[in-house]
Amino acid sequence: MSETIERESMEVDVLFVGAGPATLASCIHLMNQVEAFNHSAEAEGRDPIEPPTVLVLEKSSNIGDHMLSGAVMNPRAIRELVPDFETQGFPTEYVCNDALFWLFHPKGKLNIPVVPPNFQKTGYHIVSLNNAAKWLAERAEAAGVEIFPGFAGAELLLDGDRVIGVRTGDQGIDAQGNQKSTFQPGMDILAKVTVLGEGVRGSLSKQLIDRFDLHGRNPQTFETGIKEIWRIDPAKHQPGRVVHGMQFPQIMNGFHGMWLYDMTDNLVSYGYVTLLDAESPFSDPHLESQKFKTNPWMQWLLDGAELVRYGAKTIPTGGLYSQPKLYTNGAMLIGDSAGFCNAQNLAGIHMAIKSGMLCAETLVEALSKQEFSSMTLGGYAERYRASWAYDEHYQARNFAGSVEQGTVFFGLNEPVRMLTGGRGLIDDMHLDAGHTRMKRLSELPKSKRSPETFEFDGKLTFSKEHLVGFSGTAHEADQPSHLVVADTDHCSDVCTEEYGNPCESFCPAAVYEMVDDDENPGRKKLFIHHENCVHCKTCDIADPYQVITWTTPEGGDGPDYSRM
Repeated sequence: MSETIERESMEVDVLFVGAGPATLASCIHLMNQVEAFNHSAEAEGRDPIEPPTVLVLEKSSNIGDHMLSGAVMNPRAIRELVPDFETQGFPTEYVCNDALFWLFHPKGKLNIPVVPPNFQKTGYHIVSLNNAAKWLAERAEAAGVEIFPGFAGAELLLDGDRVIGVRTGDQGIDAQGNQKSTFQPGMDILAKVTVLGEGVRGSLSKQLIDRFDLHGRNPQTFETGIKEIWRIDPAKHQPGRVVHGMQFPQIMNGFHGMWLYDMTDNLVSYGYVTLLDAESPFSDPHLESQKFKTNPWMQWLLDGAELVRYGAKTIPTGGLYSQPKLYTNGAMLIGDSAGFCNAQNLAGIHMAIKSGMLCAETLVEALSKQEFSSMTLGGYAERYRASWAYDEHYQARNFAGSVEQGTVFFGLNEPVRMLTGGRGLIDDMHLDAGHTRMKRLSELPKSKRSPETFEFDGKLTFSKEHLVGFSGTAHEADQPSHLVVADTDHCSDVCTEEYGNPCESFCPAAVYEMVDDDENPGRKKLFIHHENCVHCKTCDIADPYQVITWTTPEGGDGPDYSRM
């Protein structure tokens, strides 16, 4: 259909996709660096750079709506970007003054007196990434950057081996693929260089990495984070408190963990992360997060509390050797789209900001030469390797590999890694994609061939369907599902027999449901509740057959992660 539609087009110098911290920091730094370049050029009699036209496409209806993170932020990068960020009113909730590491057990918790180095967060800023994005966007727009919210990047535009821009998604298509009266075709945005900062498992980033074989030497690995914001009893509120913890004895079977950060207005940010490498097809990040709240200390903290917000997001954990090549002709990757999150230090925001700044410095060079091939854009990788961001990733390079080897190896390897600059007992550790570790039902003990039963109490623990209502999620129901399953018949027979339909378990928003097939009595078929989707990308990652593809819905659709 797209071949016969007449589309408007516009041309810009630099196109960014995704208005997250990496992109917005890159925009601000780019405009500042162009100004500095021109000031120097004038003094030295060199040609200045024509002020570039810079456009940001953002799929959410408002800046920040799809932003979700823990988030306790290392201030190093934001201080480089905006040295006086605090006096300029950066939306910090609190600054951490009490970093804690707890081991939770069936009777409560144990405070570990020596906090591991990667959990030492004193001086870090507790933030809402939603609010931080809004603050950064204001500064980007003040610098002359155009931001178009409500426009989803749907397709890369290519000319041979070069990226020349992005096509935005069509709007007003019904569930059968027909144009409605509200139909509006997507635009072709043509750019000298396109920068993808879509966050984790971005749809265009995935296209770019596959099309130009930019894969890292290891596959990327992931975990799913479930986040809730609660308003608690003021007497239990502790400004500046940052808690990270794990459960015993569950830690013996996997490195799932939790966080708890106090926010203003007597709010707390609670989160639980589950590695997407489980052997069980019934691994359920949402269920794990709910079960954790039944710990006696969590019950005490949340007694009488009010649930305010809910959301979910995947996190890239593979580290340095899972990062893709950062550039190709006409395009670059930044932030979580490029795997910049440092899972060892639970730190992604400052890495995203720094990646955007390094990208911006490369863009200034490209604009000054009017040359946007890999030869020039490759300077981004060189700048990265010379930066503190690379040093930080290099120190954590074997963390994911150590985790993958299991609890015993991890316990032996981590002290050695700390003493050897991140090397450990084995260097350059290989990783497997998490979905390859899932076992078929026939490989599991009979007692583990069905999902775990758990009764949600509706006060402390909640069903997926209930929690979706706290995510602000809204999608036009009459549109093609943006969750594309290559072969739904496969779900009804092969997947049911081999894995027991794990999509019903790993999705934290009850998007996937096997329902009775009226046309085939005794058989079930897949029904996709796409309107529930909270844009976490878990399905695209965890599906054992890799036949689920997350694509962008109509621009403006999705969650509303206010305060998240």
